[in-house]
Order: sequence, then structure tokens, then C-alpha cells
Amino acid sequence: MPIPRSPASLAPSAAFTVVEARRAGLTPSTLRSVAWSTPYRGVRAAPGHDDRARIRALVRACPETAFCCGATAALFHGLPLPFHIAVRARETPSIGVPHGHARIRRAGVVGRRLMVEPNDIVEVDGIRCTSPLRTWAELAESLTIPQLTAISDALIARRGPSATREQLEAMHRRFLGGRGSPVRRLAIDLAHSGSESPKESELRVLLVMAGLPEPECNVEISDGSRFVARVDLLYRRERTIIEYDGDHHRDPRQWSRDQRRRAELEALGYRYTTVTARDFDDPSALVARIRRLLAQAERA
Repeated sequence: MPIPRSPASLAPSAAFTVVEARRAGLTPSTLRSVAWSTPYRGVRAAPGHDDRARIRALVRACPETAFCCGATAALFHGLPLPFHIAVRARETPSIGVPHGHARIRRAGVVGRRLMVEPNDIVEVDGIRCTSPLRTWAELAESLTIPQLTAISDALIARRGPSATREQLEAMHRRFLGGRGSPVRRLAIDLAHSGSESPKESELRVLLVMAGLPEPECNVEISDGSRFVARVDLLYRRERTIIEYDGDHHRDPRQWSRDQRRRAELEALGYRYTTVTARDFDDPSALVARIRRLLAQAERA
């Protein structure tokens, strides 16, 4: 006698629309099974589904003109969002439609009507999303200048750019005067293709906006012909190095390598300070610390 299949095993995918389920042969009573959750009207999800699968199913359940936008589109593009904004984008997706269409109205969804051009919509991971440039323009409405600059840096990064500074300028001019326009302007002016991490970008912008000179990004330091280190931020004249330490620096082996590297740099006459995520909780104290280091270097 065959073993009955569980309702979850009949699902067409980890997250799916009711229409897709019916095409796969699932009955209305099966769709009411507790084996699935109902994250949105017209969508079912199996246990353990990921956020991307759930959002993809949501978009498929919406009219074909719908697309992910704002921070939700940024997630699909892999743009570096602040943690709390990324969480909100996953939990409450932003779904747009072209201006003139009915805004999406579903519980747990932020529906928007946007003025979009054909090139503004691209397909990512099988789902329609605003393009990276169009997404960048929209994010200016909700991000700070350092946060949007970090995304600008990621877009124009010399290691695999997905946009140019000229394209950012063109997109900015298109929405000139609208919400987020001042933030976009400064994010372009402060963007640096040499930046390699979001927090490094935010730190650099924080220092510049506080009136300090702009440090060099990702500089290689040598002792004669011997390579010593590649540092995040460098004030060359003051011989002062600033490094951002993320969570991976807590690993004992990484910590040991960091200490050896720091000792070598200090032996070469460099001042060295590290910055962590907690330092951003009090930006004024962080800036004051860097300012003191630079003043000490000037007096030395």
C-alpha cells in the first residue's frame, strides 16, 4: 500500500501562488493544510522557505506589471543596506507598479506607484525589479548620506562596477528637485571607486562631513620592496591608519594576524586605530578620536 504523501511534498516550490498550486493539481482543501503558512493573500509557503522565495511568490501573485522596488529591490541586487533596513525590506517588501496602475494593497506589503521608464525594470533571480540605478535613486529618500554613499561606492567599485559616476549623475538629474535629491547629490560627490566595504565607505564619509581631510582608500604599504599590509584608510602625511574591524576579526587566528600586522605597521612609524560597528553608535565621539590622533601626529 503506497504511503500517502504529505501536503508539503506536493508543493510546486518552497513558496508559491494559489494559482500555481491549482495548476499543479492541489485541491482547495489541500491548500488549507497547516503544512503551509499564508504570508500574503494568494501565497502559500512551506516551512523553512527563504525570504527570496517568499518575495518571488508575492510578485508572481501580483499583476504582471508589478516589480520589487526600493530596499527590496536592493536586496535582490545585493546592494549593501544597513541591517535594520534590510530586515524591514525582507519582512515588509516594497512592491511597485507603473504610475497609472492600481497600487498593490496587501497586508504586509508596501505598495507604491512609480514613474518608471522601460530601462528602469530588469529581471533579477526570475523577478522583475527596479534596476540598480533606479533603486539607488529611490533609496535616497530613506538613507543617510553615508549609507547612500556606501551604495554608490558599491555601484562604481573598480572591482566589478555595475554603473559609472556619469550614470549616477544622469539618474540624479532625472529626479532633480525631488525627495532625496540633496542626499543623492552629496553621495555622488563623496563616492569613491576604491572603497571595498560599506562600513569603510560610511566611515570615510563621516570623517569628511565632520570637516576632516579625506583619507586615501585601500592603500598598500611596503617596507622597501617588501609588502607589509593593505590598509583601509590612510592619512599619509600624518602617517595614521584607520582600519574597520568586522565580526570576522573576532576569530582567534584572524585576531593574531591582525596584531602581527599592526605591530609591523607601528614599527614603521604609523599610528594605528581600529573602528568597529559599535563606534558608529556615537559618531561624534568617533570623529573626536580621529581628530585627536591627527592632531597628535601634527605635533609629533
